[in-house]
Amino acid sequence: MSRATHVATFCAGAVFATATLAVAVPKDDVSRFRAFDAFAQALALVENNYVDPVDEQKLLADAVRGMLHNLDVHSTYMPPKRYQKVRQDTEGEFGSVGVVLAPGFIDDARPSVPPYPVIDEVLPGSPAEVAGLQLDDRLVSIDGAPTAAAGKELKEAGAWEAKLRGASGTRVTVGILRVGWKEPRAFALVRAQVKQTSVAWKVVEPRVGYIAISRFVEATGADVAGALADLKSKNALGSLILDLRDDPGGIVDQAIIVADHFLDAGTIVTIRGRKGSVETQTAHKGGAGVGVPITILVDQGTASASEILAAALRDHDRAKLVGQPTYGKGTVQTFYDLDDGSGLKLTTARYLTPKGNFLESKGLIPDVRVDDFAPEEIVAGGGAGSATDATIDENAADDPQLAAALKLARQSVRGQNK
Repeated sequence: MSRATHVATFCAGAVFATATLAVAVPKDDVSRFRAFDAFAQALALVENNYVDPVDEQKLLADAVRGMLHNLDVHSTYMPPKRYQKVRQDTEGEFGSVGVVLAPGFIDDARPSVPPYPVIDEVLPGSPAEVAGLQLDDRLVSIDGAPTAAAGKELKEAGAWEAKLRGASGTRVTVGILRVGWKEPRAFALVRAQVKQTSVAWKVVEPRVGYIAISRFVEATGADVAGALADLKSKNALGSLILDLRDDPGGIVDQAIIVADHFLDAGTIVTIRGRKGSVETQTAHKGGAGVGVPITILVDQGTASASEILAAALRDHDRAKLVGQPTYGKGTVQTFYDLDDGSGLKLTTARYLTPKGNFLESKGLIPDVRVDDFAPEEIVAGGGAGSATDATIDENAADDPQLAAALKLARQSVRGQNK
C-alpha cells in the first residue's frame, strides 16, 4: 500500500468522513418504530410541559450527545464551533492572529492586575509577531470585551483563542498589557492563515540530534523528514532523541509516516474494525532515519498516535523508551460531518502494535523509568523550516528524563566509535 492510501486517522486516532444516513434495520421492525415513537413522544412532552421554555434544537443535540456518551469515553458529539476548531487544529493551519494563550493568574508582584489570559506562544510569521506581541503579554480585551473582571477570568483561554480565529483578512483589536506598561495598549490586527508547527529540532551535542513532536498534524511527516535532513547535514544523527512527552496524538496517518522514516520493513500498526475487518500498515524501504539509534522520551501525556509511533519503533528493536508509562489510548475515532456543521467523533476501530499488543487502558511501560518532570517548551524560531533555532534547556539537572536519554544516546555514539 502506498503512503497516499494510508487511512488518515485523527485526534487520538481518528479520520474525517462525510456522514450518510444508514440505519441498520433490526429484525423486529415493530420494536424499532415503537422506540422512535417513544422518543418523539418524550421530546413533545418536554417541549410542551417542562416548567421553562426549551429549545428543540438544543434538546435534539443533547439527545445525540447522550447517545454517544454511553458508548465509550472517546465517542462524542461536537457542536459546530467546537467541531470547526477540532478540524482546524488537525489541519495545523487556520485563520488567526497567531497566538497561543495560557490561563490567567494572580501576579503577586502586581495583585491589582486581574488574571488576564497570558500569551504563551507567538507563532512565527503571524500577524501577532509582526505587530510586536510578545510572550507573557496579558490579553486584556478582544474588540473591547474584557477577558477578566472582578478578580477572575470570564472565559477559559481556549475560548478567547477561538475568538481570535476567523477568516483571513478580517480585523480584530486586542488590548495588551505588558510588564512596565501602566495602561493596556490597543493592537489592530488582520487575521491571516497561520501554521502551528508541531516539530522542533536541535543538535544537542556533537553527533546527537533531538526532535520533539508536540502533536501529529498534516505536515508532521514532512517536517520530521526536513528535521532529519538538517540534522544529517550537521553530522548529528549518530544517535537521535525523539521527544514525545505531552504529545496527545493527532493524525495517526502522520505517525505512520514518521515511523516509516525509521523502519525499512515490517508492520507499523494493525487496525481492527467492525465485523473483523483488518488493515495493516507496513514500512517501506529507504527511510531517512533507518539505522539511526533512537531514544524516545515518553510520559503520561504520550497518547494515541504518539504511542503508535513509540510502540512500532520499540517492537522492531529500533528504540528504547525513557520516562513514564504512557496514557494508553488504543482505539481509533472517525470524525463524521453532520449537515448543520456539527460532527460526531465515533470509535470505529482498535489498533494493535506490531507485536500484537492492545494499548487501551494499558499504555507503554518505558525501558528506563525516570521521575516526572515538566519539560521546557521548545519554541521554533522561524517556522518548521528553521526550527534549528529552537531552544532546549540543556541543563540535565533540570530535566532528568532528557539526561537519561542523553546518557543512552552517548553510549550508542561511543559504541559506533569503537
